[in-house]
Amino acid sequence: MCSIMGYCGSGADLDEFKKGFEKTVSRGPDASRIIDTGKGLLGFHRLSIMGLTPSGMQPFELSGSYAVCNGELYGFEAQRRLLIEKGYKFASDSDCEIILPMYKEYGVGMFSMLDAEFACIIYDGDTGEYIAARDPIGIRPLYYGCDRRGVMVFASEPKNLVGIADKIMPFPPGHYYKNGEFIPYLEIDKPAEVCHDELEKACANIREKLIAGVKKRLVSDSKLGFLLSGGLDS
Repeated sequence: MCSIMGYCGSGADLDEFKKGFEKTVSRGPDASRIIDTGKGLLGFHRLSIMGLTPSGMQPFELSGSYAVCNGELYGFEAQRRLLIEKGYKFASDSDCEIILPMYKEYGVGMFSMLDAEFACIIYDGDTGEYIAARDPIGIRPLYYGCDRRGVMVFASEPKNLVGIADKIMPFPPGHYYKNGEFIPYLEIDKPAEVCHDELEKACANIREKLIAGVKKRLVSDSKLGFLLSGGLDS
């Protein structure tokens, strides 16, 4: 799972931030870290799945920018190879380490490029601003609220923000936050086209997509397992 939290401004109360962040240490029991970006705080509780060495610990840093990400980035190996060709170097095998290089290359356009379930917070060291984003389906949780000084705070669960923000809201799926706005980058409820395949062909396509969906989720440095509840969702 992992847990992330970000205080997006100067003058943070570190003790208050720690108190809120500690409420979700169970999401990431393997290691914890809070860093001061110079204009705010980023926190990460780690559940080790990819890049199990200490070099895979977040927040990641690149040229004064920082990022935390609770997510799984499918097919990240191909994107990492492209980034290496562009001159980027990687310290770990973590899928999430590609977040900052991708942001450097593509800006907020990177979010629509990801095949992933994720929630992330980025501190841009060049502009001094924070950017946050959530996957199009909203598989990975992310919430936000403003503290008494009007500073935006993001966190994996609402309880992280209790006592910090008076009003706590879910981060909209398929959006990124930048310059005080939530901007859609992919809205799955607005399809670009409609499929008119016959039933037999449609069912065959669903089977192949299910197989492909399972395969891409088998990439892990930790042991894998699965559960089937027997319900329609399984």
